[in-house]
Amino acid sequence: MDAVIVVDMQKDFCYPDGALYAGDEVKKIFSPLKQFLERARDKVPIIFTQDWHRKDDKEFKIWPPHCIMNTEGAEVIDELEAREEDYYVRKRRYSAFYGTDLNLILRELKIDGLILAGVLTNICVLHTAADAASRGYDVNLLKDCTIALSEYEYKYAIHHMRNVLNVKITDSKSLEVKVD
Repeated sequence: MDAVIVVDMQKDFCYPDGALYAGDEVKKIFSPLKQFLERARDKVPIIFTQDWHRKDDKEFKIWPPHCIMNTEGAEVIDELEAREEDYYVRKRRYSAFYGTDLNLILRELKIDGLILAGVLTNICVLHTAADAASRGYDVNLLKDCTIALSEYEYKYAIHHMRNVLNVKITDSKSLEVKVD
């Protein structure tokens, strides 16, 4: 069975007043991702990852402070209509597997395939895909539901996922979720 992992679609990344706004391109993925989630809901688990930092996080030596725990900027964007019954994985590093219980959740749910979407293609999405592939999950990436800060970074991440990690690159309209 598949699970959908929506990586870091949070207000600090996705809204213009966010602490680490990904740029206006991010708005292009809201609609296809919402439509895909509507099709997948009630068929497979939906898992939202959230960057979730302490105010003194060491990552802020690289990036400006963002997604501080328990702030509005760390919330999932309103457009995706996250539900209480969805799963939420809070993370302090790029990969959603690192230091979290994501793998335990997936194993308990008997998940063998992952469908990835979200931000940023070349950072948190890529690192999550790498860890998923190394754990033996079949990974699909919805290319129309992810963005990077530049076209180069997007293309590099897609190339790397396809050719090194064996991630299937697809789009939200053609992929059907696997329910058993």
